[in-house]
Amino acid sequence: MGTIRVWRICRREYKDSAFSGEGAKLYGGRFNSEGLAAVYTSGSLSLSLLEMLVQTNDRSYLRHCVVFQADVPEFLVDSPAMTDLPEEWNQIPYGHASQDFGDDWLSSNKSLALKIPSVVIPIEYNYVLNPNHPDYSNLQIEEKGQAGVDQRLFT
Repeated sequence: MGTIRVWRICRREYKDSAFSGEGAKLYGGRFNSEGLAAVYTSGSLSLSLLEMLVQTNDRSYLRHCVVFQADVPEFLVDSPAMTDLPEEWNQIPYGHASQDFGDDWLSSNKSLALKIPSVVIPIEYNYVLNPNHPDYSNLQIEEKGQAGVDQRLFT
């Protein structure tokens, strides 16, 4: 049985709740509506950073970020084909089509993770984790320390 390593970067002050799904529950995201918990992760650390960078013009918070990794058993990952994603899954800003798709997946509890293409780099993948899945508590999450981002990103 193989695993998929996923990465998450968050501000230091949120590190204790980085895998709770509460932020996405409060504000919603591309693949979840407000009220549904989800944890957004990426298939690489660099993609996780890029996903953060496209969300803001203020990069100063990167000086205070923490990196996490987790290994998800492959058999607990749902990998829909591109043709199964809603037509407007990559709309900017995101809309109801992708949220409805994610909401249905989250509510079904059929898998721990949903593998989806990144809008930033569509040949790489993000993984939405379902914190309400029965196997979620078995995830091995490891804090890797401060992000250590190159200072050139701040200029």
